[in-house]
Amino acid sequence: MRHSANLDILRSFAVSSVLLQHLVLTLTAHTSFHNNAIIAFTHNIGRAGVVAFFVHTSLVLMYSLERMTRSTERVSLRFYVRRFFRIYPLSIFCITLALILHIPDNTWKNVDIITPRIILSNLLLVQNLFTKISVIGPLWSLPYEVQMYLVLPYLYYLALKKRSVIYLCVLLAFFCGFGFLIAGESGGHLNMAAYVPCFLCGVLCYSLRDRILAFIPSVFWPLFLLFIFFGYGLTNPHDNPKFWIGWIFCLLLGLAINAFRDSANVPLNVVAEKIALYSYGMYLIHVPILYLVFMVFGVKNLFFGPLLFVVFTMVASFITYHLIESPLIDVGRKLSFRSIRTSACLPLQKTQEGS
Repeated sequence: MRHSANLDILRSFAVSSVLLQHLVLTLTAHTSFHNNAIIAFTHNIGRAGVVAFFVHTSLVLMYSLERMTRSTERVSLRFYVRRFFRIYPLSIFCITLALILHIPDNTWKNVDIITPRIILSNLLLVQNLFTKISVIGPLWSLPYEVQMYLVLPYLYYLALKKRSVIYLCVLLAFFCGFGFLIAGESGGHLNMAAYVPCFLCGVLCYSLRDRILAFIPSVFWPLFLLFIFFGYGLTNPHDNPKFWIGWIFCLLLGLAINAFRDSANVPLNVVAEKIALYSYGMYLIHVPILYLVFMVFGVKNLFFGPLLFVVFTMVASFITYHLIESPLIDVGRKLSFRSIRTSACLPLQKTQEGS
């Protein structure tokens, strides 16, 4: 798959919605701003942004696995090495920064007490299984991605099968049913079960890549995203969110992606590509930036506060990408090739030693 401008636009929508949610919550806590309707709406589209990330991630990684299978063997090993160096370095940096500077996990509610057990679970990105507390608020979603990485290579091979769409629909139906069962027994605490269908929608989208022709003009893609994000924001009650609305949102997104022609709007594509490139840093670093602007600097102005937040977040994500993310992505790429070469040479070395 060549670079997709539509997926960059989707990722830009996702990260922007999360940043908007947290900005509104912070403004409510630290300035004179207070509007219950806006708070509820932005809170909902922030959740939509996270599940859209899950669809986007699983789809993009399907194409990544496809490229790997064309060039090397031992695809799973190479995939895991690369994902480790993609996800963990920046998350460890942000956790360390928050601990050293005493940055709160969120800037809009009471601060959680951080214990060594919480720190360790966050560093390993397993806090959803143990402490349920994240050192930085946005870290909560990363364990779900990391845990899905364990099975994505197997889902990729499933998606290549002739009847993959049927198999994936059965899996999707099973996990949706399992989610309803768990929700009924535990009062709605689903943990990983709430998000497996979201990831499966991305895999289903990949499986349908050659079955759905792109017939909808690209100009309607941003409008479609606005429609489903706003729809999620208006239909999912803030005080009692429904997890299954997220599943419907992800299914609509997964079924629609292949139907749209790729965007040909050059200015939009350039902006979306840059936001998508720095989106992981924006996602993790924006809470420390909120803390800096509204709690350390104490900005109360409803214009300059958000403006400083956007500018500082972009600058910080640019710096962290080029100092941390990009160099360590390259390290992961090199190590993945080295591990492949090493494992491929072992049988030959044993043969030579025994002769």
